[in-house]
Amino acid sequence: MVRPIARISLLIVLAVSVMDAQGVYATGTTTGPTVTLDRTEVNPGERIGVTIDGFTVQSVTISVCGNEARRGSSDCNMAASEGQRLNPDGTPTPADLPVTAPPVDCPCVIRVSDRSNNEVAVTPITIIGHPVGPVVDPPKLGTPLAVSISAEPSSRGLLELVRPSLGGPASYDVTVTVKNTSMVPFSNVRVAGSVGRNPSDNLALLKLSDPGLIGPGQTWQEIVPAVVPAPSFGTVQWRVDVSGAGPTVNVTESTHYRPLLLIVFAMFLVVDIFLLIMRGMMRRRRAREAGEDAEGNATGPDGGPFDQDAANADQRDLVGSNT
Repeated sequence: MVRPIARISLLIVLAVSVMDAQGVYATGTTTGPTVTLDRTEVNPGERIGVTIDGFTVQSVTISVCGNEARRGSSDCNMAASEGQRLNPDGTPTPADLPVTAPPVDCPCVIRVSDRSNNEVAVTPITIIGHPVGPVVDPPKLGTPLAVSISAEPSSRGLLELVRPSLGGPASYDVTVTVKNTSMVPFSNVRVAGSVGRNPSDNLALLKLSDPGLIGPGQTWQEIVPAVVPAPSFGTVQWRVDVSGAGPTVNVTESTHYRPLLLIVFAMFLVVDIFLLIMRGMMRRRRAREAGEDAEGNATGPDGGPFDQDAANADQRDLVGSNT
């Protein structure tokens, strides 16, 4: 029979293991460099006001470009571009830019980029009198999207920490990031995610929203809660598929969890049951030894072995005294 403390421990394990989590789902946000103009229609040679925001670098280059700057700096009038130091406190930086004709036909844009072109922002502009032609895309070199997924154990409360340690459902905060590394804005990007123990297994789906418009150089990110159902131990694989901008991008990340409290409770129960078995064996042994004395060996008044010779001598003395 299992003692009360063992029964209570087992009930705690079962109760915590079957409890389910409720998460609050957030909406994804798009961040990254931006550039805005005080007006969007100008004559060549006029100056326009430019506002730059969202860059992490200290300085940028501002250029007038044709062909929507699809091919990068080759579509821009780099000879007439201007450098601009950004506000060190991260506030939007104003600038004044003379509009010069780009080397290729419009559609035209104002392009702002850092030295390595890791951070880029563009905004459309109409240059009066400049010819307009069809947009020419650069040669396709892989996918234009950089995608990542990261899953971290949830820290929303004590239950979220204790429950997976007992083998129950494990809650995670999953971060999905999609960056547009091209010069083309994308508005039809679709994001789907799931988690499983192997590529063909789906334990849960990630409730991700649609990113909407992701401009050149911009990053869309969303953090959603996810629950890996019990038993939550071993390795699970987090997956995200992004489509709608060239070839579908598939990214995975693996996490591993070990239910330490469940292991401790299991060891405790094993030791507890072992002690109960040993105690029962000792009781049965003592009972068996007591039963053998009662059946096979008489005992004296003091509880010791009975001395038959001494009893006979006492009987002879008693008879002699009576005669």
